[in-house]
Amino acid sequence: MTSTALLKTLRTLELFQSSDGALSVKDMAELSSESASSIQRSAYTLEALGYLEREEGGIRYVPGRSCLRPVYGYLRNNQFLEAATPYLIDLSERFETRADLTVLDGIEIVYLSRIPSKDELLNLSPLGRRWPAASTASGRAILSALPVETRNSLLDTARFPRITPRTLVNRADIDRAIETARDLGYAYQDEEVLLGAASVGSAVVDGSNHVHGSIIIGGPSKVFRDDAQRHIFGEAVAQAAAAIGAYLKT
Repeated sequence: MTSTALLKTLRTLELFQSSDGALSVKDMAELSSESASSIQRSAYTLEALGYLEREEGGIRYVPGRSCLRPVYGYLRNNQFLEAATPYLIDLSERFETRADLTVLDGIEIVYLSRIPSKDELLNLSPLGRRWPAASTASGRAILSALPVETRNSLLDTARFPRITPRTLVNRADIDRAIETARDLGYAYQDEEVLLGAASVGSAVVDGSNHVHGSIIIGGPSKVFRDDAQRHIFGEAVAQAAAAIGAYLKT
């Protein structure tokens, strides 16, 4: 397989990230810039390797079990996740909230792990879920820890979609929120990604000033709107982030 063919095949598989269900070859062609024949070849390769499986009836595809292989390898060898997990568990149990670990990929944050609250035990883990970094507490925390030039370079290429009526979409407002996160040591968002939900997050930075990602806790907005309680949450995630960063230094 040539590098071009490999790239097309991987992009075909990535179409399922934004899909709510199974896709036919026609569906995949419409979602991409590739022809149906090109998609058909990619789908054939992916199916042969187990990365796509056919639904009953044989017309539509869903991701196959082979997709779990690279995911397992990535998580198994991720020192950041290993170091952060005890702190995620502690925060979730101590405050009875969910606790998440995220990383920055381009101008999006990606979930690596979630420890759910007692009320969320039946919810599907958002592993691999993406959101615009500028709209999330974790993304703003990470951006606040980056050098100004790097941060501006990322934001200059970003779009700021209005996910909810409360999402900040003005660059100046976003810059102020990031600066506030830098000053406080933690970022805060309220209903900007999901109505009724809020979160605080702090960046994990090691001794070499490398930003690994962010640790956050989240829950009902009404809990986080109390200034004193929000500060307690923020200080807790900042302390956890600092401890993880110190561990990653060694």
